Amino acid sequence: MIELAVTYPVFAWLLLAVPAIWFWPSRPRSALHGVLRTLILVLTVAALTQPVLVSSRSSEHHVVVLDQSDSVSDEARREGAAMARDLVSRLGGQGTVAVVQLGGAAALTENTTALQAGGGSPLGDALALAAQSIPHGMQGSVTLVTDGLSTDRHWGAGVAQLVERGIPVHTYDLYEAADDVFISDVQSSDARVGESVTVRVDVVGTGADLEVLLINDGETVARSGPFASDGRRSVALQFEARRAGFIDFEAELVAARDSYPDNNTFDHILAVQEPVRILYLGERQRDAATRLSTLLGAGFDIETSAGRELGGSSDFSVYDLVMLDDLPARSLPEDAQHALADAVKNDGVGLLHSGGEAAFADGGYFDTAVAGLLPVELTGDEDKIDPSVGLAIILDTSGSMAGTRIELAKHIARIAVRRLQPHDRIGIVEFYGNKHWAVPMQPASNKIEIDRAIGRMKAIGGTVLYPAVLEAYYGLLNVNTRYKHILVITDAGIEDSNYEAMIRRMSRDRINLSTILVGQGGHNQIMSDMANWGQGRFYSVGNQFQLVELILKQPSTKKPSKYRQGVFGVEGLGGRGWWADVDNTALPPLNAYVEVERRDGAEVLIEARDRQHPVLASWRYGLGRVTAFMSEPVGAGTEGWSDWDGYAEFLGRVLARTAADNTPFDLTLARRHDVVTLTARRNLRDESSAPTAYLLDADGGVVAESPVAFREYAPGLFEADIPTRPAAAVRAVVDAGKRGLQRIAAGPRSDTSGERQVDPALALDLNGLSALTGGTALVPADIRDGRLAAGSGELSFVVTRIWPWLLLLALLMYLAELLYRRWPREAA
Repeated sequence: MIELAVTYPVFAWLLLAVPAIWFWPSRPRSALHGVLRTLILVLTVAALTQPVLVSSRSSEHHVVVLDQSDSVSDEARREGAAMARDLVSRLGGQGTVAVVQLGGAAALTENTTALQAGGGSPLGDALALAAQSIPHGMQGSVTLVTDGLSTDRHWGAGVAQLVERGIPVHTYDLYEAADDVFISDVQSSDARVGESVTVRVDVVGTGADLEVLLINDGETVARSGPFASDGRRSVALQFEARRAGFIDFEAELVAARDSYPDNNTFDHILAVQEPVRILYLGERQRDAATRLSTLLGAGFDIETSAGRELGGSSDFSVYDLVMLDDLPARSLPEDAQHALADAVKNDGVGLLHSGGEAAFADGGYFDTAVAGLLPVELTGDEDKIDPSVGLAIILDTSGSMAGTRIELAKHIARIAVRRLQPHDRIGIVEFYGNKHWAVPMQPASNKIEIDRAIGRMKAIGGTVLYPAVLEAYYGLLNVNTRYKHILVITDAGIEDSNYEAMIRRMSRDRINLSTILVGQGGHNQIMSDMANWGQGRFYSVGNQFQLVELILKQPSTKKPSKYRQGVFGVEGLGGRGWWADVDNTALPPLNAYVEVERRDGAEVLIEARDRQHPVLASWRYGLGRVTAFMSEPVGAGTEGWSDWDGYAEFLGRVLARTAADNTPFDLTLARRHDVVTLTARRNLRDESSAPTAYLLDADGGVVAESPVAFREYAPGLFEADIPTRPAAAVRAVVDAGKRGLQRIAAGPRSDTSGERQVDPALALDLNGLSALTGGTALVPADIRDGRLAAGSGELSFVVTRIWPWLLLLALLMYLAELLYRRWPREAA
């Protein structure tokens, strides 16, 4: 079909000037002269309208994508090549046909474009090239003859272009399950120096007696046990990151039987960050920083400082974590506390406050800047509770106490019991040549039964005091009361023993001892010495009229201590992020902890089982994290944890998570073929310029002297496109200033797979692709018996310009008119 069209029809109005040619500027010589003038004007006006001839015809453009890569079996390659030749033959009668071949020797010789990608099969590139081979607006189709095992997954853009243009994609599946087992992918967790790195190796295929090795510089750093794979298996291995930098390692699959062993290795690279920098402030626990460093290992760089030397100008932001361990508030100046609070809130510095007698409220932190950061509530002067007392009465019931003495001793014991509160603890040991708990250690609330037990005592036997004192001492060790007191009631007729050493040992364990001499007045030296050694009091009671008031609590001018000693069962709480593989269901008991209350919003990780007091709690504060450990990490409170195998790992995780966010940038690397995009998102408020990053080679040298060029796409968001070889590892370091270096790496196969290492579960869905684009999942009969749809493209149009010819004809008429005017009239 041919149509005539003009581009500028407005010039046709000039044809109205044709009649004027016969009268202006002068009449033509003759009718022929007038006709020539008229033709010149008409042809010129027609040329100005730029007429064209438009002819339309139906034309189809077909593209056949043939996969001849190594992942396709020999038989399937031959089948695919025959299918492609048949397609080219049949589609050639419907229009033009182009062939895009992936890998292998050329199966067709004409109109074939070979797409070689290092022996791979990038189906995304093939689809994009096929779309480019079909002119825009033209009818056409793409036929994909492949096994779908694309070595990259960048097919999204090509598929979207085909869908948008309405080009159907017909597919012919060449996939055949192979008797092969191989490694399809390797992934690793982020790591710091000294941490355990978890590497997950994905194994695809079926096999038994398989093993996976991780090899670094020829040394096997991790090895899995034998395992079997029934189609797919993920194997986790661990090893310790011993140094900061980049670790290149190879994952190797060892299989006794394997049809194709060349795809049993996978190269990977791991970026190891600097150790956690800790500023340790503590002065009461002997060699605590050294013991803490030994416990935690190489993943933590611990620096010590005297708290008194710090001030408002101290820069805490150079550290990942500040640790206040049993440091009294008076040893950390007020302006230094405010500087620390600002660093936590605005710079993301982590804070761990721990300790016993010199920490929290007992350390003077009530109503301080540090107290406002903590996830626990400290009580101050308003804490006026009655302190609990554990009392062990040792009552002499030997024969020398017969008569009024035993009755006076029992009367004194009853007075002592009456002074106790229900929350106190009481136990009575009688000695008469032997020791015996007349009243086992129990709450003092049941005074009637205790009074009856006292009443049943009789004076018999000999006087041996030492074992009874020792028995009372052991009984009070496991009592959880604020004060502990032993009260000895005797007539002083006791044996000679080394009382001083034992009583002084009791005093060091915060157990006081007082003595009461009954039945005789005056002074007794041994009874007085025992009271002095035990930091108690000596009383002499000759008869019932000389009774004195017993003082069972240590005199103190300060509020009661919050530091509780004893044996306390604890319970592990919190999520797996805090505990990882550490078993938190059977934690060893604590020997001491500080009583505090949980604040709203805090996460309790460990609590005392009896009273639900938090022992370890954490929360976010501003940009940082604050964790409170209500005991000494390497002191008396956790002495029972020294044999706990999981303590070092758990404490390290607590410290690392508390300091986890103190990095200047969040870094990501995304590779697409030969371009790697490095993205840096700023975390800290005091950074205003773009990050400074360099690329390193395998030996640690700088690839280029000039840093990577970043572009700021949004406030604090920077990106850089780095050209690189498709199969090369990328190592990048970002200068973090006073915080050292940040590292990130991308392995050589971070966006691609080996030709024989593509997981079938990640293959291109051929049936889904056909359904999405309106194509057909083909079988051989579809090609022999039917015509493949070519989509809904427009017709092909051919435009022929005729106005240049009109302009040339007008020029010839002008020359003829000029010749006519110049021709002599006589000749005419």
